[in-house]
Amino acid sequence: MTFFGLQLHPQYTTWDEMREAALLAEQAGWDVLMTWDHFVPLMGDVTGPNLEGWQVLAAFGAITKRPLIGMLVTGNTYRHPAVLANMAATLDNITNGRAVLGIGAAWNEHEHKMYGIAFDTPAIRLAKLREATRIIRGLLDTGKVTYQGKYYQLERATLGTRPIQKRLPVLIGGGGEQVTLKITAHYADWWHGFGTADVIKHKLGVLKRHCDDVGRNYNEIAPTAGGSVLVRDDLNTVDKRMREIAARNKVEAPNRPGLLGKPDDIAKKLVEYHKVGVKGFLFGMSPPFDRETIERTMTEVKPRFLELVGGLS
Repeated sequence: MTFFGLQLHPQYTTWDEMREAALLAEQAGWDVLMTWDHFVPLMGDVTGPNLEGWQVLAAFGAITKRPLIGMLVTGNTYRHPAVLANMAATLDNITNGRAVLGIGAAWNEHEHKMYGIAFDTPAIRLAKLREATRIIRGLLDTGKVTYQGKYYQLERATLGTRPIQKRLPVLIGGGGEQVTLKITAHYADWWHGFGTADVIKHKLGVLKRHCDDVGRNYNEIAPTAGGSVLVRDDLNTVDKRMREIAARNKVEAPNRPGLLGKPDDIAKKLVEYHKVGVKGFLFGMSPPFDRETIERTMTEVKPRFLELVGGLS
């Protein structure tokens, strides 16, 4: 069954507003609740307010009962992988087995420089991601790891608490074909990519070849795609929503959602991704959080999508 996830952006908002949106999303039937791992706003004035993502996830987990809870995605360079594995295992306990550990190589140079975190070349950041995912997978699966790598060294490291799930899902974000998708083939349970359906189709072909090369069952990995979504019957009301986002997030002209319009139109676009192998949709939303989209994506877009794909997604 195809799953639908909502990533609530924690910039220029408050916990009370995020809490209300998260509870609304659970009530509407979203399958996954997510946020981002950044320390400053990604849109508008970077000196503005931004809630820390992993604290938000723990709070999401504490106030909800049903949706999976995960990061889209954690910047690997911000934390030692053993620390991150402990955080994910604890989140899995808080949520009674609903945690998803999303991770990527990290890209935001400003955040690194601001906090004095080394911003290495892309090749080194990817090499670190490769080592980190191996460590994280080992700790989550076995509870203990000894590892001597180029960037990380662990000596009889143990996990402070074991996850509830037998295999806590690891999501890897990024479309790099030589390294990121190969890491995905080795260690991930979900993969998240961006682009058109044709772009995703190509990336999944590369991922399948990597799976064949490393002896991994490609069908064990759930490919996801996303972007932003806005459900509106009257497109003349879209500008009003864009002005709301601009005013709140201190930006002149926010990007219009990639998925925009009536439920039937959006569902038909999602079918194109389903045809190329996408198993989940993870949509980002900036504040002020749009109640109409949160509700109607689940009550109208998803049912229509399932109808179009024959209910066999």
